[in-house]
Amino acid sequence: MKNIIVILFIALFINSCKPTKENLETKIQLSFSHHVNGSQLSTDSMIHTNAAGEKFNVKTLTYLLSDITLHNEDGSSVLLKEIQYLNINEESSLYFESDIIDNGSYNALSFRFGLDTIKNLSNNYVNENFHSTMAWPEMMGGGYHYMKLEGAFINDSSFYNTHTGGSMGMDFSFSKSIDINGLNIDNDTENIGLMINMDLNNWYQNPHTINLAPAIMMDMTKQMQLMNNGMNDVFSITYLY
Repeated sequence: MKNIIVILFIALFINSCKPTKENLETKIQLSFSHHVNGSQLSTDSMIHTNAAGEKFNVKTLTYLLSDITLHNEDGSSVLLKEIQYLNINEESSLYFESDIIDNGSYNALSFRFGLDTIKNLSNNYVNENFHSTMAWPEMMGGGYHYMKLEGAFINDSSFYNTHTGGSMGMDFSFSKSIDINGLNIDNDTENIGLMINMDLNNWYQNPHTINLAPAIMMDMTKQMQLMNNGMNDVFSITYLY
């Protein structure tokens, strides 16, 4: 009997010393890509053509996304990033990693293009690197640009400036939600890579065909049309891993 007890004790001791499988701590690694008609954006030459038949290139693309949020099937949500400033000429701005994500079944990712009226106040982000770059003129409503998309069109001496923002205090920002069905996180889930894609040509088409122009900051019609186009199919999401 004593031997049986000793054997059982040894077995329990050995089992207790075995390393246990640690639960993985899952994070979302979110990156951003930019295309024109599905092809990778090139800033080298005037090789792109919009729906209005205008050839153009891209020299500058900076924009703000806010309230980037992951949505659970149970109705709860996780804020991944409050504000992301993106600049195609700054690689570090085209990627971020979230905090640890709780287990769950997630079915959508949403964000706001630009800043809503609560956030979009002059000098609200004086300590952020985009403060001076994205400031919207006070005489036109103040706050910040949502996007600066700039380059040449038609020829190398004609320039367009697609600047969107809260012109005259109006809110032209918009919320976009994209389905990501099948994103299930449990204790065995490693980090997940998602990519938000922007197709620049879609800013100028569907449902509105928009001509490029030197300046549109005070053009309320174009601000509204760009908002409507942006809500449609400018953005998509793909899984990376």
